[in-house]
Amino acid sequence: MTRSDVLGALRLLREGGWLLGLLGVIALSVAFVQLGEWQHGRYEAKAERNRWIDANYAAVPLPLTRLMPRADEELPTELQWRPAAVTGVYDAGAQVLVRNRSLNGDAGFEVVLPLRLAGGGVLWVDRGWLAAGTTSDLPDAVPAPPSGTVDAVVRLLRPEPRLDRTPPAGQVWRIDPADLAGAVPFDAAGPIYDAYGVLASESPTSAQTPVVLPRPDEDLGPHLGYAWQWWMFAVSGYLVLGYHMLREARQRSGDPEPLRLRMPARLAGILGSRRDEPSDEEWEDAATG
Repeated sequence: MTRSDVLGALRLLREGGWLLGLLGVIALSVAFVQLGEWQHGRYEAKAERNRWIDANYAAVPLPLTRLMPRADEELPTELQWRPAAVTGVYDAGAQVLVRNRSLNGDAGFEVVLPLRLAGGGVLWVDRGWLAAGTTSDLPDAVPAPPSGTVDAVVRLLRPEPRLDRTPPAGQVWRIDPADLAGAVPFDAAGPIYDAYGVLASESPTSAQTPVVLPRPDEDLGPHLGYAWQWWMFAVSGYLVLGYHMLREARQRSGDPEPLRLRMPARLAGILGSRRDEPSDEEWEDAATG
C-alpha cells in the first residue's frame, strides 16, 4: 500500500455511492459504540452491587435506627446488604407474595410482610422463598410467622424498580414498600421505612419457615466481553470499508499488483512478527534448494 493508493481511495468519496457507504459505516459505528456503553454500564452496575455485598454482607448488625435514623430517607448506596437488628411484631394479616422468584432454577415466590417495630414505624421483611404449588399461581402452603415480639436480623435493600403489570390480589411483581402497603388491607399506624429487609435470622423461629434467601450470585456475566465486541465492530466497519476503497483505487489505477496490507517493519520487529510473505530471495533459495 502506497501513498498514491491512499489518495486514490480518498478521491472515491467524491462519488455518491462511496460517500453513502462511509455515512452508513459512521451511523453503524455510533450505534455499536452506544451498545457497547450500554453493556459496559450493566457490567459496572453488577460490579458496584458486588462491592457492597462483599463489604456489608457479614458486617456486625447495628440497630436499624442507627443505620436509618429517619424512615422516609433513602437507604444510602453504601449500606445496601448491611445487617440491621430490629425488634417488633409481624403483621401476619398483611402478608404479600412476590411473584416470579426462582431459586436454584425452581419457580416460586418470596414471602414479604410488615414488621411493626417496637420503637414505632414499619419495616417490610422478606422472610424467604417458597416453591410454586400444584397450580403454580400460589404456593401449596405459606408458613405463619412467629407470633409475639420477634428479634430479627435483616439485610437492608432499596426498593426494587416497579413493573407496570397488574398482579393477582395479594401479590406483587416487585418489592417496593409503597406497593406492598397497597396490595393488602393494611394500616401502618406510623411511618413506613423506604427500604426493606431480607431476613437473615429471627428469634423465636416458627416450626416451618420459608427458605432463607442465600447470598446473592456475584457472577458479573458476559457484559464486559459484549461491550468490547460492540466496540470492535465499530472499528472493524472502517477497516472493511477502507480495504475495499483501497482495492477499488488500485484496480482503477491499472496496477495489476494485488493489494497487500503489511505490518510496518518497525512494528513487526516490536511484536516479533514475521513478514506476511517470503522475500524474493527466500523464494529463489527454496526453488534452487
